[in-house]
Amino acid sequence: MTTENTPELRLPRPPGVLRRWLAAHPRWVDGVIVACYLFGCALTGMLEVASLFVTRDHQAEATSLPALDWARAVVGVLAAAVVALALAYRRRFPLAGVIVVSASVLLPLGYLALPNSVAIMFLLYAVPVYRGVAAGWLGFGISGGIHVVAAVLAIVGVQAHIGPTGILASEQFNWRDGVAIAVTEVLWLLLVLLIGINFGNRRRYVEALIDRAHQLAREREQRAQLAAANERSRIAREMHDIVAHSLSVMVTLTEGASVAIDTKPEAAKQATERAAETGRSALVEMRRLLGVLQEPGASPRAPQPGYQDLHAIIDGFRAAGLEIRLTESGATAAKSSTTHQLAVFRIVQESLTNSLKHAGSVRVDVELEFSEAGARIAVQDYGQGGNRDHPHPKSQTLPGSGQGLRGAYERARMFGGTFEAGPNSLGWYVRAHVPYTGQAQAEQGYQS
Repeated sequence: MTTENTPELRLPRPPGVLRRWLAAHPRWVDGVIVACYLFGCALTGMLEVASLFVTRDHQAEATSLPALDWARAVVGVLAAAVVALALAYRRRFPLAGVIVVSASVLLPLGYLALPNSVAIMFLLYAVPVYRGVAAGWLGFGISGGIHVVAAVLAIVGVQAHIGPTGILASEQFNWRDGVAIAVTEVLWLLLVLLIGINFGNRRRYVEALIDRAHQLAREREQRAQLAAANERSRIAREMHDIVAHSLSVMVTLTEGASVAIDTKPEAAKQATERAAETGRSALVEMRRLLGVLQEPGASPRAPQPGYQDLHAIIDGFRAAGLEIRLTESGATAAKSSTTHQLAVFRIVQESLTNSLKHAGSVRVDVELEFSEAGARIAVQDYGQGGNRDHPHPKSQTLPGSGQGLRGAYERARMFGGTFEAGPNSLGWYVRAHVPYTGQAQAEQGYQS
């Protein structure tokens, strides 16, 4: 499938244009809230001063303000500054802001209690949104408790103005007024808390969904990259097996033909014909492999080599100069898949190619054992000790990269089998076990 046909994944965004803008500009929002609070403080301050002068005119007192009024004004200014600071940092320290601003209702602030009560709502709303539900209930308990204490103080005449409802009450409270105002304040704070919990949970839920969508997109991209890497590795392994085997046989045959062309022209002719046949077979396998990379139906695909091709490949190595003794035991199971047969074929092919490249024309023993558990492969060449009966002269070896044996190991590992190779006193050995139990996993690996 081409990249043009692959649908592009569009990641979700938080809903609401205004909501996204507010979330993207938190400082602007906090600045507007603080400015509105200070504007409300200025209005209530002017209302306080106006009411004070009206009271002074009715009482025919001096126009100068007494010291107690100046002290309350200073306390009001300091309280307004503290509340403004709490509103500015309500996202970072909302619970501390709720405690500080709630405590301000115990102070003799007069009409300033009204903007402070509005500030408490903003701060209490921010606690469940930015800190969680448990912190929200804690802030509600603290703020509600302080308001109840303020109601008790109002009843006994210590302080009359508590919250936006208390500011409208008379200077003399009885217990019914105090209870009614306290209950109203607590219910109002509870309503603000529930709104904050609802918005906070919704916000966290949306963020979790969006984060999950981003994670799925990254995982999909990673899976695609892993699948592409696995496919490249598989194709490189198949390509190496085809090219290494074919070129090794062709080089060996042409070298033998060049030596025998003067003394045994007929043998040289057969060797070159065999090299040409090997090259044609390699081209067929290459076309089959490249056809897999194209769209379905673009190229006919030849069947994968399997058990039935083992004898043909061994005959080809014999023609190249290897003296191979093949021993087979057991019967191939009907449940063996094409990928299992291909793995066994490639492991035998790579083992013989390795012997031909690095040991030359030597004797090689190949043992194939098939059982219900799987296939066991054992290949032993006599590159060090030569033939047991008479030593063979070592031909010029070919350079290798070690990728073939690594690919054979990967093939056995895909089925959950084992693979080992290395030198011994006779030459080089290869032992592999390819079980049937790992066929489903291997099929998935080939298809991914």
